[in-house]
Amino acid sequence: MSTTELDVPRPAGRPRSIEADRAILRAAVDLLADEGYGGVTMEGVAARAGVGKATVYRRWASKSALVVDAICACREHGAQVPDTGSARQDLLLYVRAFMDHLRTSDAARVMPALVAELARSPELATAFRDGLVQPRRARVLEVVRRGVDRGEVRAGADPEVIADAVVALLMHRFLVTGMDIDDGLPERVLEVLWRGIAAG
Repeated sequence: MSTTELDVPRPAGRPRSIEADRAILRAAVDLLADEGYGGVTMEGVAARAGVGKATVYRRWASKSALVVDAICACREHGAQVPDTGSARQDLLLYVRAFMDHLRTSDAARVMPALVAELARSPELATAFRDGLVQPRRARVLEVVRRGVDRGEVRAGADPEVIADAVVALLMHRFLVTGMDIDDGLPERVLEVLWRGIAAG
């Protein structure tokens, strides 16, 4: 992801340089990916971003606040819930997009460091869930509920469980087993999942 793709949080009432914000968030993401949460310092971020330490502190009062915004900057940009007219196809497209996100995005680079820190930092855990996990789950829930309304997904299916199941295997492979996330995996995941949720 280039710096121009970062979703820069902009608190109201404080004029600031978008370029400096992006450089700082980029530096925070890079340090988080390279060094882990413990290796992120305000001084290190400032040096890597090419700005003064005071510039960082004017925008973020603490390391945790900066990392929270850096996490949120890693989410997908402009991602819309697909609506092909088929819930199965919509879910397949979603899983493919998530797979690409894991393979190519800054979220994938920082995720191992974040997961290791979640139990120790409630603030980071909240940011990770609110900024990355919940928006993604909400898109899956919308697809599932559309499928129920259309009679494609059985009415008794639990949308929350489906939302977790859609990405659980990919995340397990990415973070735990290290198994290959190959191009055919989304179709195989959906084949198994659809058997359990399809109406009729």
